[in-house]
Amino acid sequence: MVLLCLAFGAAPAAASKAQGHHGSVRALTYGSGSSAYPYIVYVPPSYERSRPAPLVVMTHGCQTTADEHMRSTLFNQVAKRAGVVAVYPDVNPSEAAAPGPLRNCWDIFSDVSSHRDAPDAAAIAGITRAVMGRWRIDPQRVYMSGTSAGGYMVSTMAAAYPDLFAAVAIDAGGAYADTACFFDGTGITASDGAQRAYQEMGPRVRVVPRIVLGGDADQAITPQCADKALDQGLRTDNLVIGGGQDAPISLTPASAREVPKEGGYSSTVSTYLDPNRCVIGERWLIHGMGHFWPGGSTDPALHNFTDPRGPNGGAVIWRFLSRYVKRSTGMPCAESRFRRKGGHRHRRHGSP
Repeated sequence: MVLLCLAFGAAPAAASKAQGHHGSVRALTYGSGSSAYPYIVYVPPSYERSRPAPLVVMTHGCQTTADEHMRSTLFNQVAKRAGVVAVYPDVNPSEAAAPGPLRNCWDIFSDVSSHRDAPDAAAIAGITRAVMGRWRIDPQRVYMSGTSAGGYMVSTMAAAYPDLFAAVAIDAGGAYADTACFFDGTGITASDGAQRAYQEMGPRVRVVPRIVLGGDADQAITPQCADKALDQGLRTDNLVIGGGQDAPISLTPASAREVPKEGGYSSTVSTYLDPNRCVIGERWLIHGMGHFWPGGSTDPALHNFTDPRGPNGGAVIWRFLSRYVKRSTGMPCAESRFRRKGGHRHRRHGSP
């Protein structure tokens, strides 16, 4: 059944506590009882309380755990190099015990789950704020990345909590309120999703840049569904800026390039610019890859989660997210002033 493709299934493993030159990994819990959400925090060795660190929230897909997502994506390696704190939220006990393909799955299929203060959305926001309170985090550099069902949660959080996340990344996931696209490959239109997301933002409306990754052989979240995840985000940004959905940000990519990977999959990378020629969206279509995290671990025990033949997903995502600080994601240029210095607003990236 296709629903199984939404999940990355493997045996769960407990998170460990470790200290040293690799950084620290801590297993914590947000809430209690049936509303308890476990989560794992990675703190890089370079972390200092005197210097606020960026934060990336990483949400997993169905039939996986936070620990498996952490180990399979290898995002901690990226976080270590960049000095990023990473947090991996997990689902609550009832979701963890759900039968079959919905085991360990975020509640993405009901309409109520796509709103601010819905249980999962509120828990992810609460975990994010808890980490921001326990460690010294720069509130202007908080980001979110998710895979599969976790990618749908990213679309939800970008609409429901734009006040929290500066920019977002979606891998093998879909647009806001568009989980029906997973079932029939069609779902709602990008314009409908954009309007719903804009309404969900309410008084918190702001431009939220996004990157979307996915394989063209993904039979669960088809390329058309993933395309809508980016299109919906750009259209919502246009509504935030004012006017209609089609401008001032063009819905047509300003450029497209091929990024090869020796011994692996090539990718077509489409870049979208705001009116001041600053990057505001990016789409990675990975040729030959199915429903996986691109790159990641080569451990055979984690083969259901990742495809090492893909580009380094963590590096690709962080390179995009790090362009933005929350206060600067507006017009005339969404990228931060720091990244705009020296004429680097639209750099051509090499192979990750």
